[in-house]
Amino acid sequence: MSKAVMAIELGTTKVSVLACRISRNGSLELSGLGQAGYSGIQDDGWMSDKTIYHVLDAAVGQARKMAGLKIDQCVLGIPNEFCGVVSNTKEINLGRTVSKKDVMELRKLVSSYPLPSPWKINNVSYGSFLVDGKPVGNPLGLPCEQLGLQASVICIRADFARNITRILNTLNLEVYRWIPTSYACGEALITQEEREKGVIWIDVGGESTDLAVYKNGIPVLYDWISLGGAAITRDVATGTGASAQESEKLKKYCVLGLAYKTDSDASEMNMSIRSGKNIQNIPMEFLQEIVEARIEELLEMVRDRITAEDLWKECHGVVLAGGGLALYRGIREFASHTLGLPVRLGVPDTIGLSCPSLSAVYSLGWSGLKYFPDGRGSIKSVLINWLKKFRY
Repeated sequence: MSKAVMAIELGTTKVSVLACRISRNGSLELSGLGQAGYSGIQDDGWMSDKTIYHVLDAAVGQARKMAGLKIDQCVLGIPNEFCGVVSNTKEINLGRTVSKKDVMELRKLVSSYPLPSPWKINNVSYGSFLVDGKPVGNPLGLPCEQLGLQASVICIRADFARNITRILNTLNLEVYRWIPTSYACGEALITQEEREKGVIWIDVGGESTDLAVYKNGIPVLYDWISLGGAAITRDVATGTGASAQESEKLKKYCVLGLAYKTDSDASEMNMSIRSGKNIQNIPMEFLQEIVEARIEELLEMVRDRITAEDLWKECHGVVLAGGGLALYRGIREFASHTLGLPVRLGVPDTIGLSCPSLSAVYSLGWSGLKYFPDGRGSIKSVLINWLKKFRY
């Protein structure tokens, strides 16, 4: 059995840490899981060093205790706020058949892109080759006047990554890879067919929403919106007068898309909450209106953001994850109706991790094992087993 590694996911209301390894049958195995919450991002746009140290210490400690193993290496997930995608297409003139050397030269060309400090190239996703302007998968041996290659250069804010790495080092963890969280999710929870056709990844957290768009097999947009599931809780608290804790519970009773107005019995349903020494009855119809209005607004913001990049017409489906929206009953149908696209949930099919709120940390663990030296010999079987078990 391979050595265990950790995956660190930084959310806007909690930090998740997954300890995992490749099992004897070649699948990803959960060894430990830790989560630590906090009040959310600070005025400077992220957590202070003091805050992030304490939540990382708590989450890492939980994962280590559950695993019962000495784990000293990890991958660090980089949130979309500190990631970007740059489309980069290069061409070379040939006037002959395409050789392997030509392909390697083009890959080298598209992998280079000048970025301002503190941005740094993290990865490159290669798209289609262009043989005299026509896209092909494998150009080797084809007669060609001009050969091109489409690619997406994936970049990260290196100063942010270095700062979190420094803190993890004080917790006796060596960071051997920085991985954009959306990139890991796209590799682990979106099928190749979906990426080729054009798909949107939406991960709704507590205070923000990360989104990614895939076109022709590669990511073409990483973006984020400073609105998440916690906004729904605040809306419920404002509308009903309930506490934040009560509002968090109340919103989970909603069944999105349920038409209370057409059902006389359902329209009279109330939720009882304690307000000081008194009991207050909240009409379910009113609660539903509050929750659905905010979810609809969030989904429309996603659509507007992608439309502004002239990419909406390229998208033919949505994969939804994250604890901010994906846990609501009826969310797939409601989101599909709002966006006008088929929607499915991006949920890992792994014991102990089959929850939308764990999709990101699972994906980071899955991707991290690909890059971990101790797991190289087994990653092919990991991929095969994962594809067999993938749940649509």
